[in-house]
Amino acid sequence: MKTYLKKQEVEFKDPSTGEVLSVLEELETPGTEFLNITLKDEEGWNLDVYENGFVEFYDLNYDKRVIGRNISHERVIQMWRMMQEGKRDQVKKLLKKKPDPEEA
Repeated sequence: MKTYLKKQEVEFKDPSTGEVLSVLEELETPGTEFLNITLKDEEGWNLDVYENGFVEFYDLNYDKRVIGRNISHERVIQMWRMMQEGKRDQVKKLLKKKPDPEEA
C-alpha cells in the first residue's frame, strides 16, 4: 500500500525508512518550525507524530482516535511499516502497549 509523509505543506510519496527517521529526528530538534508530521496511507488512515513521542492514529472519516504517549522513533517506524501492509489493528495495539524500558 502506498504511504505518504507530510511535513508542513510538503508531502513525500512512499518515503524511505531513512527519510522518515530523518524527519522524526528533525521534529525533536529544538527550534523546529513544524509541530508534527503525518504518515498516512492511501485509504485515509493517519499517524500524526508530535515531539516528545505523542502520537495519534485515526481515519479521517471517523472521530475515534487512538493516542500513544512516549512513543519511540523505532516504534513509529514499526507502525508505519504496519500501515504499508494494511495492518491497522496491529498499529492500534502497538500504540496502546506500554513502552519498553530500554526504549524510553
